Amino acid sequence: MATSVVSGFLDINNGGAPFDDIALKVAEGRILAAYNEVITTKGRHIATTIPHGKSAQFPVIGRVSSDFHTRGEELTFEQVNSNEVVITIQDLLVAPIFIDVLDEAKGHFEIRGEYLTQMGQELAVQDDKRVLMSMIAGSRETTPNFTGGQVGTPVVAATARTDGSVLKAAVYDAAEQMDENFVMSAGRSIFLAPAQYSLLLQDGEFLDADFGGSGNGSRSAGVVRQAAGFDLIKTTNLNTTDEQADTDFNTRLRIDYSDNVCVASHNTSVGVVSLMGLSFETDWDSLRQGTRLIAKYAKGYDYLRPEANVAIDVA
Repeated sequence: MATSVVSGFLDINNGGAPFDDIALKVAEGRILAAYNEVITTKGRHIATTIPHGKSAQFPVIGRVSSDFHTRGEELTFEQVNSNEVVITIQDLLVAPIFIDVLDEAKGHFEIRGEYLTQMGQELAVQDDKRVLMSMIAGSRETTPNFTGGQVGTPVVAATARTDGSVLKAAVYDAAEQMDENFVMSAGRSIFLAPAQYSLLLQDGEFLDADFGGSGNGSRSAGVVRQAAGFDLIKTTNLNTTDEQADTDFNTRLRIDYSDNVCVASHNTSVGVVSLMGLSFETDWDSLRQGTRLIAKYAKGYDYLRPEANVAIDVA
């Protein structure tokens, strides 16, 4: 009997097992799409990638001063202090799923697509959560990065979580604090949970309806885009729990977040180092008779400029 030659259309150049190289890219693309839909901090922090190693160094340079020159005298050169922030890669973060071959055969609906979506969403939530935690932790830092530097200063507004007028005033206070910290106006954002975002929307002051039409949003559409110079970002990924004892986070992020309402930040305030970017693996486990799906990445997170973060806290 003649042997049939199989054209493996999912197999790159018919190279053999696992016979589905091209199909994997579809799965990885689905995870990446779900990841991008959920993440809210992308482009609002400093991101870098390292090919190997355990950490990355971020130099911190102090401010240059000036003075009038006295005719006939030598110039006086002032010292500019500097330091560094080292961001260390955390352990590999994985979202693993195991699908039993018999369960999949019995199922009358497609399950892998939903699992892939949720894997991407989960990793996005954890990525977002750590960036936002870095912003909040930076705002509470009481030691400057270098001698003579500035520190974070949270805005305390006792009823900001439930009172729209108080929250609105706190947003103005956060903008003022950033101005006083010499943080440039371009690149500022404020991250709020849906409840607080809704408070600002209902208040309506930031819609500029009396001055600029509805270009900054509308109540009917449920959108307000900017407030006091900040881009308003609605997110469900703000941490509001006590993480002081949680070793899953690096040391500087182990603080109590339960008093936090929202956080204002500048694009240069937080650093994220990626050693292994978002990727996907699948393989057949013959001993357990099922398929393993694994999404993963290895990153490190920390604040770089404490003065470029202003949290709004209730206490």
